[in-house]
Amino acid sequence: MKPFWEDEYLNKEKSTFGNPSKEVKELVPYLKKDAKILDVGCGDGRHALYLARLGFQVDAFDLSKNAIEKIDYLKQKNNLNIHTWVCDVLDYPFRYSYDLIIVHGVLQFIDKTKQPQVIELLKKWTNVNGYHVIALFTDEEPIPDDLKDVMVGVFKNEEIKDYYTNWKTLMFENKKFHDEHENGIKHLHAMNKLVVKKIG
Repeated sequence: MKPFWEDEYLNKEKSTFGNPSKEVKELVPYLKKDAKILDVGCGDGRHALYLARLGFQVDAFDLSKNAIEKIDYLKQKNNLNIHTWVCDVLDYPFRYSYDLIIVHGVLQFIDKTKQPQVIELLKKWTNVNGYHVIALFTDEEPIPDDLKDVMVGVFKNEEIKDYYTNWKTLMFENKKFHDEHENGIKHLHAMNKLVVKKIG
């Protein structure tokens, strides 16, 4: 069964996952004007489009062709500077280091055996004094039935902190929330949010 968001991505005018997250918005004043930003598993671009509208240079990729086609449509319509790829994180054609990497709602879809490699790559791709904004689902709530086939790498609560012991933690949050999607699907999720800064 394909994930619910694939059909929702076909609606080119409505964001599937809503507005940009609070933690991304709060980092904007700390970014230099020419900051390079990478949105990993960008979905249909709620963060990439927002940051590009503010004038930042944004790279974004996702496994979903529908998602990237939607971003490409919106960036052309609004004349935004976003480079996009349909690819896996391990196949991403890395070009330069970033000042901000967003990994929002992505890591739980990556196999546990690959997560350390992925996170180390993202850390390597980050400039000194650059930031990571991470949101991921934890096992404090059961995986929803409709996502069991794709949510193969759910984290333990606070597990993500272990990957960033040598970075400065700016924010950590453990939360639970309900969401409901247009097709009537309802979820209860447990989530960790982490904002960290790379120290030289």
